[in-house]
Amino acid sequence: MVIREAGLLFRGFTLVKKSYHKTTLGKIDTDLRSGLLTALLNFADTAFTQNTIEYFEGKKFVIAFINDEITAEDSVNPEPLVSYAIFDGEKKIDKYIQKILKPLLTNVASEFKKKNERKNLSEVSQFKDFKEILDQIFGSDTQNVDQKLKGLFY
Repeated sequence: MVIREAGLLFRGFTLVKKSYHKTTLGKIDTDLRSGLLTALLNFADTAFTQNTIEYFEGKKFVIAFINDEITAEDSVNPEPLVSYAIFDGEKKIDKYIQKILKPLLTNVASEFKKKNERKNLSEVSQFKDFKEILDQIFGSDTQNVDQKLKGLFY
């Protein structure tokens, strides 16, 4: 399975997003998509038992996520921090999410919190260096078969 995109959401906005492969033909407003995903997650938490929804599966892609919490500079209480990944849908998704993706997403949230707990999270340009950490965490899971083979032989 190939991870096409990964990122972090906070208060309905994208803090960090790294695209590895295109998932759409046109341009999509990042804030609009982040708001929609956050609304879906909030609905799922309200309608179902909290933290029972781990992914949304479509015909082509799957969006997996984990919920964590972070305290911003302007807040007294911790607020939801969502780490997500979009990847190709295939068989045995549950197994892939549990064994591979969930630990990676947990690591993403943990690394972000280490660097940004109790900081101002409203200026997202300060997080662009975190994309390198996403690259390190996801590594070869972002490469398709051709890219992996090319890396072996060149």
